Amino acid sequence: MAERDSTRQILLDTAIALFGEHGYEAVSIRMLAETAGVNVAAINYHFGSKDDLYVGAIDALAELIEPRLEAITVLADHAQAVAGNDPQRQALVISQIVDTLLRTLLSTEMLETAIPFVLRELFFPGPHFDRLYAAVPGRLHRTLTGMVAWVLGLEPESEAAIVRAHAVIGQIIIFHLGRPILLRRLQQPAYAPALIEEIITQARTSVLSSLGLPV
Repeated sequence: MAERDSTRQILLDTAIALFGEHGYEAVSIRMLAETAGVNVAAINYHFGSKDDLYVGAIDALAELIEPRLEAITVLADHAQAVAGNDPQRQALVISQIVDTLLRTLLSTEMLETAIPFVLRELFFPGPHFDRLYAAVPGRLHRTLTGMVAWVLGLEPESEAAIVRAHAVIGQIIIFHLGRPILLRRLQQPAYAPALIEEIITQARTSVLSSLGLPV
């Protein structure tokens, strides 16, 4: 049983890496098998097909990110009861969400596994984009839209709230998408702990200011 579970996990890890780097169409069953160090029959045995392995990779990533998303969701669900209309308390809640999101985006584990796959899906949707959307970006977007609507006094499902939430997400995700540019500009090889703390500080300031909250 342990060997079976190990092979399945190796296939999932390989699929996440290859699909994240090359996209669904460019990755073949043979490429998956050779990179994982197994035969094609192992993929059929554990997943049934390339498509089923792709779905398995999406579900594995959703499970990896779930604890961080759950923390944000719980915080948002209780935010209005805890903070009410007090700008200082609202700022504290938003700051905690920005902190959690950035630590998720910039952690080594996420950078090397989940984020490349998720971002490729966002820019070049595969056949199961809806499954990933519902589990990760869609859920996050709805949560942040609710927070933005609460702070700005907008209707949660209004176009204004949704677009404004998208702008807030942009202020956060740029630190992953624009990572090569920022590191080149700073002449640093990677996101070291001290730099991550500076990024969180500056992103928090930017988001709070954009929502008219005290920094």
